[in-house]
Amino acid sequence: MKEDWKTLLSDEFQAPQPKHKKEFLRNLRAREVSMPEMLLQQVAYVRPAIWLFALALVAIAIVGSLMRVETTVNVLTMLMPFSAAIAVLETRRSERCGMAELEMTTRFSLRSVVLARMMILGIVSFLILCISSPMIAAAFDAGTVLTAVRILIPYLITMSISLLAERSPLGRKTGYASLAIASGVSIIIYWIDNYEPNMVAKYLGMIDSWGIMIALGLMAFTAVEQWKTINGVEAFA
Repeated sequence: MKEDWKTLLSDEFQAPQPKHKKEFLRNLRAREVSMPEMLLQQVAYVRPAIWLFALALVAIAIVGSLMRVETTVNVLTMLMPFSAAIAVLETRRSERCGMAELEMTTRFSLRSVVLARMMILGIVSFLILCISSPMIAAAFDAGTVLTAVRILIPYLITMSISLLAERSPLGRKTGYASLAIASGVSIIIYWIDNYEPNMVAKYLGMIDSWGIMIALGLMAFTAVEQWKTINGVEAFA
């Protein structure tokens, strides 16, 4: 009797056969997501330590400018390479966390994710530069553009070399080549600032004469390396 009731109830409340199922699935499309919206979504996946490091750089610029600490620009110049190294490390984060294969099969391709995160960190570095350079320039009676160029050049050098290294077999094997490169650039800057005053004078003179052209050339070279990295990221995953 119990089985009869189950059969009757099953027949009575059985769901009707879906009509036009194939047409519905064929016309079903995911909602398009704009680039700004995708960037906002990816912001949540940027690690808190990266935001703290960015805030620390801005704090150094603000405090150093207000207190007229003469080494402020030197400290920022030595720390900005690590900002570039962090951005390069983000291109390998999915692979290191074992998520590369999953992200290649989801709505956003792995290339799109890497591009979005590099754009986010690039914007962060640009904001750091825009906030720090005018304050330091005003505090020490220097040119804003030249101050920005002085901070930017080590960043671009680190970024371009790190992107090259990360695509090499050794870089893919170690995974942290960019941090080693950033450390090397920072140590060289520290050594020149403290032990080679003649080189400092020559370097500042070169910045005054050719700094903007050098920065533009490095930006173009870095953009090419970023494009190569983004195009090859799925192949290396």
